[in-house]
Amino acid sequence: MLISKYGNGSKELVSEFESRLGIELDEEYKKFLVKYNGGDTPNTHVGIRGCSTDLRYLYGINTEKSIEDHLQIPIWENKQYLPIGTDFFGNYFVIGLSDENKGKVFFCNHERGFAVKQIADSFKVFLSKCKSEEIHPGARETPEEREKDLIARGSAHVITDVLREIWKKEYEKYKDMVQEKVIL
Repeated sequence: MLISKYGNGSKELVSEFESRLGIELDEEYKKFLVKYNGGDTPNTHVGIRGCSTDLRYLYGINTEKSIEDHLQIPIWENKQYLPIGTDFFGNYFVIGLSDENKGKVFFCNHERGFAVKQIADSFKVFLSKCKSEEIHPGARETPEEREKDLIARGSAHVITDVLREIWKKEYEKYKDMVQEKVIL
């Protein structure tokens, strides 16, 4: 799986997070938070145990897309599951915290009353079932470069202001994004 990490975490950051929430995380997930602290996961598909969706991002601690911003979901109330990521439809990926499900990863469907379905026996297995493609090089071209390329290929007729706006947003999102392989 490829990720554009939010930055390095630290053992101290993870330990403080666990203390603040009164939880103990699985060791594999702790390693992930220390090394990557979450990140964007463009072009990443999850296909495991009847779950087929795209992973949008994995949350970090004290990041723009932070775990703590998602603790309002009903399944967090009894501290059985911690939200760790989401797909493009607002469904959650959660990791088990209780003795019976610690470290197991579940898909949490918000349209079905936040019903959880186990999809991996461990965080590492979950990561192994996430398949990523690199960001297309064209997404890192400026809108001007893309327009020039289409004109050179004789396709100037497809260029519109709407398309230019899409290119601009895509360029801003991906221009500085660095993907790396997740290794725990």
